Amino acid sequence: MYQRDITLQKGVKNNIQFQVKNSDQKPLNVSSSSFVFSMFDASNQRLIIEKALTILDDGSTLSLKGLTQLSLLEGDLWGLDTGNYQFGIKQLDPTDGTYTPAYANTYYGMAGTIKLAHDFMPALAPSQEVTTFQKFLNRDYNAGSFLFVSGELRAYPEFHSNGEYHTAAVYMTNYTGEVYIQGTVDNRPPPPGNPSTFANVQSRHYQNFTGIDYFNFQGAFTYVNLLHIPDNPVGYPGLNDQTQYTGTVDKLLYRG
Repeated sequence: MYQRDITLQKGVKNNIQFQVKNSDQKPLNVSSSSFVFSMFDASNQRLIIEKALTILDDGSTLSLKGLTQLSLLEGDLWGLDTGNYQFGIKQLDPTDGTYTPAYANTYYGMAGTIKLAHDFMPALAPSQEVTTFQKFLNRDYNAGSFLFVSGELRAYPEFHSNGEYHTAAVYMTNYTGEVYIQGTVDNRPPPPGNPSTFANVQSRHYQNFTGIDYFNFQGAFTYVNLLHIPDNPVGYPGLNDQTQYTGTVDKLLYRG
């Protein structure tokens, strides 16, 4: 095989054709042959992908002589870092079931070079993070005296092509109260503390909860907001802003 560097793209299916030639660069009939492609990280000596090549050579069509094809799906490359890798191709010896190398170039180098890029899949933007929640008086006298909001978080609906899926991770320490995930389609929602255009999307009640809880939801929102209302402590009405009684909501991570 004559060596050529290969560029693979993350986020799409990659079809790569290899043509098997002899030392005079003449295509060989490989209609009854079997080849295996191996992609590896040479620095760590780690095999990453191993797949059989599809034989396109039908034994009679001149334009297909020596041709094989490798198909790599999106999932095959999903968790890999961009950068340079190496590949090798081996051929099955039908006489004893072992493999022999299919040389990458005329100098008997057995490894070719692959560049893994993500030109079709830009790197994800970091999650939006909130660690300070704004405190307001609660107008619902049947609930806690105070409520806390994250403030509007841009949902970027113009960039959505995945069905408008959203994820929020809420970090809590010994928290007792109600947590609401809210969304709006208003392009200019009013500031927190004013009559809101946000509607509740999901809500959960917690009792002395410590840990991380996840909200996965769907909707064509322009902005997302987290609102939480600690329970009024038993025997201490009006003190739901005292964290020694209610615990804390420590952090919100949101990705739209």
